[in-house]
Amino acid sequence: MNALRKPRVLCVDDEPSVLRSLNWLLQSRFEVSSATDAGEALELVGNGDFDVVISDQRMPGMTGTEFLQRVKEVSPNTMRLLLTGYSEYNDVLRSINDSEVFRFISKPWDNQHLIDTVAYAATVAREVPLPRPSNPTVTAKIDMNGLRGSRTGAVLLMDEDPAIEHQLRAVLGAEMLLLWARNPSEAVRLLHRHKVAVIVADTHADTGSTLDLIRAVKRSSPNIVAMIYTSERDGSTIGRLINEGQIFRFIAKPAAPSHVNRMIRSALKKHRDLMAQPARIARHAVEASRSLAFEHAGEATSGGDPADVAPPGAPFFDLFTDTTGTTSTASISGVTWLKRLFGKS
Repeated sequence: MNALRKPRVLCVDDEPSVLRSLNWLLQSRFEVSSATDAGEALELVGNGDFDVVISDQRMPGMTGTEFLQRVKEVSPNTMRLLLTGYSEYNDVLRSINDSEVFRFISKPWDNQHLIDTVAYAATVAREVPLPRPSNPTVTAKIDMNGLRGSRTGAVLLMDEDPAIEHQLRAVLGAEMLLLWARNPSEAVRLLHRHKVAVIVADTHADTGSTLDLIRAVKRSSPNIVAMIYTSERDGSTIGRLINEGQIFRFIAKPAAPSHVNRMIRSALKKHRDLMAQPARIARHAVEASRSLAFEHAGEATSGGDPADVAPPGAPFFDLFTDTTGTTSTASISGVTWLKRLFGKS
């Protein structure tokens, strides 16, 4: 790909006025194409290399999540953004599990925020490319045996309900280590002691603390894959979990054991993929919260050691382990920061 060429962005919305606004906003930095119909847009995606696709959710004939799922199959390298004026539960749920959207953008959007999001997504598409599938209709099977054993990290469940702990233990079997935390403070202690591959968390007890925990973990150890398993039905909350927590899968309670098993195995495979190809972590970067108090808590208010604050703009900083295998000041201070966040010494 020609690095001097502007990144290519495709905007899809059935309202021409929205497309005109997006074109006006993005045309100075990107090569913008537009389509008012999902079918037409799919033809454009199939015939050209787009770095980013921005799709409205509510369109006649095909929803945005359905369209973006097709884009993922045909052109997996293309970064997918979902644009909507509504936060309906089912739409947001499909945007996680089916479309795997990078960002969920609410109308009306903030102009600079949208430009920055598209610019980052386009950069990732160019610098961390994914190949086009030779046969997009064939879905790769997950090797269950390859996801078992000591090479795979533990699954951490954060849920106060012991029935869910029993369900996951039965689903995973004796081959997989399941860690159980009933609240974020217990989860932090387990993250410090164990190599974790996947977090499965409920939001019912305290949505804010769950999001804070996942956001902190993704900033420090972005190869840990996060899932939500909850009866929560608020679309706006789930939208935040997409943007600020990069949730890989969302499981709605109650769920059949076979469905839970399939979702967790898929997350374990994603973790393995990220460990094997760390550059792809950039495709799952979390969005900074609009309220950064917890992330960049200034020492002027806490009176603590500046080293205890997670460094902004350093998503690969590991709060839990030192990659050299030795205990370091950075790893200790990072854990201190996490524990301070959830009120444990």
